[in-house]
Amino acid sequence: MNPQTIRRYRTAKKIQSAAVALAVQEGLANVTTEAIAREAGISTRTFFNYYPYKEAALAGPPPDYPADAAERFVHGKATLIEDLDRLMEAHLSRFLTEREMLAQMFRLAETDAKLDALRNNAVLSRRAQMRELLTRRIPDADPQVVEILAAAIIAATNAATKQWLSGERDDFIAAARENLGLILPAAQMLHRPAGPDA
Repeated sequence: MNPQTIRRYRTAKKIQSAAVALAVQEGLANVTTEAIAREAGISTRTFFNYYPYKEAALAGPPPDYPADAAERFVHGKATLIEDLDRLMEAHLSRFLTEREMLAQMFRLAETDAKLDALRNNAVLSRRAQMRELLTRRIPDADPQVVEILAAAIIAATNAATKQWLSGERDDFIAAARENLGLILPAAQMLHRPAGPDA
């Protein structure tokens, strides 16, 4: 990322942190964009340069894959799972210091439909990004297979996120790595015959 992009990202995260803290203290319904801007040390005008409304600020900047790591994945020469592991480590390591804030944001989303919809849209966006990266890496692959694989990868990392934020797992990256390793065994279950109680 260039310096300007880094600055914008840091400001966007500072606004998100302020928004989450205020929503936890005051209740989301009582929080205004003006209060978030004041808490973040910026003008209301600057707030709107980053987010259109308070729920968007709570959701934070889109958690896209780091561009340089994504390009390394597309052009990687190791196995797909090895290069995917490197991409996910680069992606997830950016959030390791934000565990409490993200856990609070997830809890707020459970009680606010607009914030929950934004969170779900972010998941769908990452799935589309993963589909694009897989398509670029394996251009001759069946698009349906790529779509299903992208969905499985996102499901695996989402499960790791929930495990980490809930406190079930302390090592976010290890949880994601283990969950990604379950994709193949999960697919192989499709060929397992039904048990006696089926």
